[in-house]
Formats: sequence, structure tokens, C-alpha cells
Amino acid sequence: MYLGVRKRPWGKYAAEIRNPYTKVRHWLGTFNTAEEAAIAYDISSINICGIDNARTNFHYPFVSQSQPPLSLLLPAPPQPNPVLDAISIPEMNVGFDGDDESLVIASILQTFSNSGSCSL
Repeated sequence: MYLGVRKRPWGKYAAEIRNPYTKVRHWLGTFNTAEEAAIAYDISSINICGIDNARTNFHYPFVSQSQPPLSLLLPAPPQPNPVLDAISIPEMNVGFDGDDESLVIASILQTFSNSGSCSL
């Protein structure tokens, strides 16, 4: 089983975490699979303890600090194109507030689904 996850008698998986600083338990929810519950635990553990000190169920190599800075991994931005800059598509800018938490969660889920196995 995974850290912070337990199986209910009816087959669902419950997840909770205890804050090591305040000793308070936080209910994370009920999930269809143990892996979903484990990912919820991992995200909460990282939020509480930070990426360097968190105890997680899965290994997330893309968020460790031993990697080179992200700016070294990304390609150079494209050169501005005056023709495209003159065109404005309002639908492209709606709903983006600069918060990339959903992108991090999506990349965690994608990494987990592509790995085929988990490492504890």
C-alpha cells in the first residue's frame, strides 16, 4: 500500500495526511484507485514540507533540485513575427491567470501513466 492511503471495505481508497508541524490530520478524499490517492498524498506532502523534505509515494525526477535550471532545458523563445503580432485572437487569452499548478499536476499524472511502474 502507499503512504497515507487505505482501502475501504467497499473498494474505494481513502487518503489523508498528518501535518508534522501542527500534528493535525487533513482529509484528502476518497478515490477510485490507490494510485490516485497516493498522488493526492504526494501533492499534499510536497505542499506541507517542500519538495526537498517531502516523503512521497512516487519518485518525481523532474522536480528535484539536482536538475539544471529550467532555463537551460527550454529552447530559446521564437523571434517575434510582426505579422502574427498584429493578429489578436481573444479566445487564446481567456481564462489564463498565470497559475501553473494545474500544469504541474498534469505532468505528474502524465509521468505516472507513462512509467508503467512505480518506485517507492
